[in-house]
Amino acid sequence: MGAVVAIKQPQLKPKAPSFGEALEKAATTEPKAKGKKATMPTLEATPEVKQAVDEYQEAKAAFKMAEATMNHNGELLMDFVRVAQDAAGFVGRYQGSYAVMGNKHQAKVIYANKYSINSEDEGEMVAILGENFDTLIEKKFSVKLKAAVFEDEALQAELMGLVGERFADFFETEVKLGVCEDFSRLVYQAVQPEQLDTLRTFARQYKPSIR
Repeated sequence: MGAVVAIKQPQLKPKAPSFGEALEKAATTEPKAKGKKATMPTLEATPEVKQAVDEYQEAKAAFKMAEATMNHNGELLMDFVRVAQDAAGFVGRYQGSYAVMGNKHQAKVIYANKYSINSEDEGEMVAILGENFDTLIEKKFSVKLKAAVFEDEALQAELMGLVGERFADFFETEVKLGVCEDFSRLVYQAVQPEQLDTLRTFARQYKPSIR
């Protein structure tokens, strides 16, 4: 029987760790020590400054209470005026502002002809306003060059040479909707009372000022 020849096995290169494995090995599992909170030094103030501290904190608390009272009662005032305003508007006597008498004081609630409209709601508004849409709502267009044109020299050369009918290949047009000058009054002639609240979800009037 012949001699047994040992076959030399090829040396395999160790497999390089994956990116994920490298991240896991590098990750620290020990929780970080919580840093100590900085100690705030306390100053012993003069009598005048002590009085200022007390008055400031008391005024701050009073201001918060007053602000909450104003917000709550302001909502009541706005709702009360809105009911009267809508009733008058539908019979052709629209008023943008009203004075409301209290027991001791008077408040003036003033609605401006300013609205916030999302252009994506155009279809819903057309459905409500119908043929009055074009009269009551103004479209404002703004045009900007597409970002791709700034990165592609071939497009730039073509744009400089000829735009013509390929306008839409280079520009994006943004449409914004706004109301006409007398929208607050005219809207009562364009919708039915039961449609008004729905319309206001798409054309949101700015909050009135209360003086």
